[in-house]
Amino acid sequence: MADAADIAVKDASGLSANAGDTVVGDLPADAARWEATARRVSTPEGANTITWRIWGSGSPVVLLHGNSGSWTHWIRNLEALSANHTLYVPDLPGHGDADPFAGTPSMAGFASLLWRGLDEVLPEQSTPVDILGFSLGSVLAETMAVERPAQVRKLVLLRGSFSDGPLALPEGVRRWRGVDDPAEMAAIQKHNLGVLMIHDTARIDALAVALQTRNVLRTTLDMRPLLASRSPQNFRQLACEIHGVSGEFDVYGGDVAEQGRVLTQVHPSAQFHLIPGAGHWAIYEAADVINPLLVDILAGATDQASGIRMKG
Repeated sequence: MADAADIAVKDASGLSANAGDTVVGDLPADAARWEATARRVSTPEGANTITWRIWGSGSPVVLLHGNSGSWTHWIRNLEALSANHTLYVPDLPGHGDADPFAGTPSMAGFASLLWRGLDEVLPEQSTPVDILGFSLGSVLAETMAVERPAQVRKLVLLRGSFSDGPLALPEGVRRWRGVDDPAEMAAIQKHNLGVLMIHDTARIDALAVALQTRNVLRTTLDMRPLLASRSPQNFRQLACEIHGVSGEFDVYGGDVAEQGRVLTQVHPSAQFHLIPGAGHWAIYEAADVINPLLVDILAGATDQASGIRMKG
C-alpha cells in the first residue's frame, strides 16, 4: 500500500492534492454549538471506523454529505429536521472525522459499510429509514437503497443531474494547495464556493467559507475509484418513494429543469422540486426554502402527483 503522503486525493475544487497535506482547523462557533449537542457513536469496521453524530428524536433519517464535505454540509438543516426525527449523520470514509479509507473505495463498499454501521446505531434494525443524500451522498443513497430496498422508506436526492453521463468540473476554480496566508486561503475558498456551490455570491458568508476550508483540508480520499464505481443502473432500480431536489442554477445540472424531467421519466411516481435562485449547495444557500420542503416530504405532506414543482 502506498504511503499516505503519496495517495492522490481531490478536494471540492476538483484539483488533486496529497493526503499528507491535511490540516485540521477548529470548528466555527455555529458548528461547535451543534457538535456539543450531538451524541457521537463510532462504528468500527476493520480499519475503517465511521463517526456518527445523532440529533433529535422520532423516526430515523440518515443525512449523507457531499464530496470533500462532512456533517457540516447539513448545518442549516439540522434544527428543522431534528424537531420530529432522529438524525443519523456520518462523516463518510476519508472525510471529516472519519479515518483515511483503507482499501479501494467503491460505492457498493461504502453503502455496505454504512448499512453495517446503521445496524449498530439504530435501536431497531427492522425500522425503515429515510435517506437524504446531497451530491456524492445522493449517489451513495441510491446504492444503499438498492442494497436493502426493504429498509428504505423515502429517498431524497439533492443534486443537479439525474442523467447517466459524467459531470464536468466548471471552469474558474482556483488552486489553494500551498497557500499559507489565512486571508488568501479564505479568499480562494470564497471564490470556489461561488464557482461550485452557491449561486448568489451575496449568500457566501463567513460560516460557509470557514466550513468549506475546514472540510477540504480534512478530505483524504482519492475520489477517482469511488466515482468510477458508480452504477447508473442503481438509479433505475430504485423502488422506494423518490424526491429529487435541485437548485435552479446547480452547475452540475446544465438545464436543471430538463434533469427533473429525466427523473420523472425514469420514475413516473417521483417528485421533482426546483429551488429558484439556488446553486449546488442549496441546502445551505436556500435553507429557508428547502427546510419546509424537506419537513413536508418526510411527513408525507407533499402533493403525490408526479411532476416538476417550483419551491420558493
